[in-house]
Amino acid sequence: MEMDQLTSKISLYISGLSVYQILSIVTITLLVFITIGVLYITFINWKDKRRIKSTSNN
Repeated sequence: MEMDQLTSKISLYISGLSVYQILSIVTITLLVFITIGVLYITFINWKDKRRIKSTSNN
């Protein structure tokens, strides 16, 4: 029941948006996810380089 209400509220909100507004929201969302992914991969790579450097010194 609550899911139906949520779905209807979302569909009402989306129906009030233009195509350009929807595309803008999708674009910003994708940009945020890609940025987070790049930062995560960069951090993991940095940690791995530190680990390799510390094991080669021993």
